[in-house]
Amino acid sequence: MELAIADLDATSIYKLMVGSIQPRPIAWVCTRNNQGLLNLAPFSFFTLVSVNPPIVAFAPLRKPVGEKDTVLNLEECPEFTLNIVSHSVVEAMNQTSAPLARGDSEVGFAGLTTVPSLTVTPPRIAQAQIHFECRLREIQRFGDIVHVQVADALYDNGRILADKLDAVGRMAGNTYSTTRDTFDIERPG
Repeated sequence: MELAIADLDATSIYKLMVGSIQPRPIAWVCTRNNQGLLNLAPFSFFTLVSVNPPIVAFAPLRKPVGEKDTVLNLEECPEFTLNIVSHSVVEAMNQTSAPLARGDSEVGFAGLTTVPSLTVTPPRIAQAQIHFECRLREIQRFGDIVHVQVADALYDNGRILADKLDAVGRMAGNTYSTTRDTFDIERPG
């Protein structure tokens, strides 16, 4: 299956990308604005970029109108905590994807608690087991994918069949993971 990106609408491109690039770890990013109000949002477009110096990247998708609170907060207070999502907090993480009004904190909405960070202003999420305290290096725009090829057997009505792709993820050392053990959670409306 040959797919020219220029021939696809935004929804089709999204389905193609998230179905192809998996598994994707989730960065649970806590930011604050100048008034001290917290925002907590999950980002599955997240990766390690470098280890020397240690750099992470995550990509907030634009809202239909304007930037996400995370981006607006980073422009005001260029620090964040990146909390790693474990299975034990997946339900709470999902709650933080709810479309709350600007200034309403997902931390309280999801019943979470915070603990102070040691080097940055935004706090850590107490229920998470790993926290990275980060200073914003830069907000950046990247290059465009212009064409994708997908094996015909993997492509069905605009979706990638994850079970047929059987993607492999990298862990630490010589360990890898697969996407065979999956579960579904409905996003809050």
